[in-house]
Amino acid sequence: MFRQYTDLPRAVHLLCLGTFVNRAGTFVIPFLTIYIGERMGLGVGFATGAMGVFGLGAIVGAVGGGHLADRIGRRIVMLLALFGSAAILIGYSFLGSAAGILIATLCFAAVGEAYRPAASAMIADLVEPLKRPQAYALMYVSINLGFAIGPVVGGALAQYSFKWLFWGDAATSALYALLILVTIRETLPRLPMPKVEVDAAPATGAVDDGEVSTRADDGRGQASGEAEADIGFLPALQHMLTDRTFVVFCLGAFFTALVYMQAMSTFPLYLNGRGIGPASYGRIIAVNGMLIVVAQLPFTALLTRVHRGWAMVIGAGFVAVGFGLKGLAVAEWQFVLTVLIWTVGEMMQAPLVAPIVSDLAPTALRARYMGVLGMSFSGANMIGAPLGGLVLARFGGGYVWMAAALLALVAGLLYLSIRKRITQPGG
Repeated sequence: MFRQYTDLPRAVHLLCLGTFVNRAGTFVIPFLTIYIGERMGLGVGFATGAMGVFGLGAIVGAVGGGHLADRIGRRIVMLLALFGSAAILIGYSFLGSAAGILIATLCFAAVGEAYRPAASAMIADLVEPLKRPQAYALMYVSINLGFAIGPVVGGALAQYSFKWLFWGDAATSALYALLILVTIRETLPRLPMPKVEVDAAPATGAVDDGEVSTRADDGRGQASGEAEADIGFLPALQHMLTDRTFVVFCLGAFFTALVYMQAMSTFPLYLNGRGIGPASYGRIIAVNGMLIVVAQLPFTALLTRVHRGWAMVIGAGFVAVGFGLKGLAVAEWQFVLTVLIWTVGEMMQAPLVAPIVSDLAPTALRARYMGVLGMSFSGANMIGAPLGGLVLARFGGGYVWMAAALLALVAGLLYLSIRKRITQPGG
């Protein structure tokens, strides 16, 4: 079973290693509201507003990073994002004004998030379609394992000085960049056509050879021809907006991300209101990360037997049930059970989202498709917390979990409507 993962290209393993190091060094984001609100004395309102600015910057970074990764290359964008975010973090640690903090937060998010679509596109360049779920699952486990370590180490560093958070985060970003610089080559496919027409782009995600994608892709980023197709921002945007399957899929991902966001924002507030404190919340939510780290790889290997479209639909059902049951749970073990249920749904969907998008995307727009997908998650992160908090404050937790379940079901219906257009490699 694990041979499916060990046989992946060496560059994928290096990307996963670097991602683990970088995520294990993600010290700033978990403590940013505390730093801004308390240490800088700017208040809770300003701190949460700054996180909204971070979400806006993440949207800019996702779209811009995807565009640049398709134009100038995946590797150079990742290097610029990692080295750039490291430099911004160092500067951030010396800022004292409110305006400077907002600008730095926006820049940090925009520069740092540009990495994601480039990395996702690079994996799709390197791995054939049939093996992409395993590659993205390995990356997902690396992210979760790193995040399990980062806040613990960050909390210890914060006891000495918050500057250590910024410097440590910057150091791990720079270390990852050096790993890419030394060990990973560019994978941007070289396309044979210098000009493309997208006016008649189809709405199903399948593109004729004379429109956007003009090469025979073997799934590893290899192509004949020496000239690289140069597709501008507006033609690329036009094509993506007319790709109905992709738009519907991103909308489903957006609704699902809105639901997941409640686990990190509204859920701890809801538990606290029911007399279940932060320590208990930590134990409850830790089940999610532990299950992903332990079970995601073997689970993904078994998941290849299920059609991707149906897996997304069924996964949405698990998410709906898991979050909906939170409104009925009372004891800590019952909340743990709800987390177990929706985590199964997350593990069904997480390794398939990027492979589905990489299959829908024309080769010349692969990173830009990933960028728009990333924008769906960033947009949900930006509005999910304040929206859930508003519902919790005005109507109570029961309505939060009812709404979360309905959103997950809507996402499932959206996936159901396009399941026949989602390809099953090897099927």
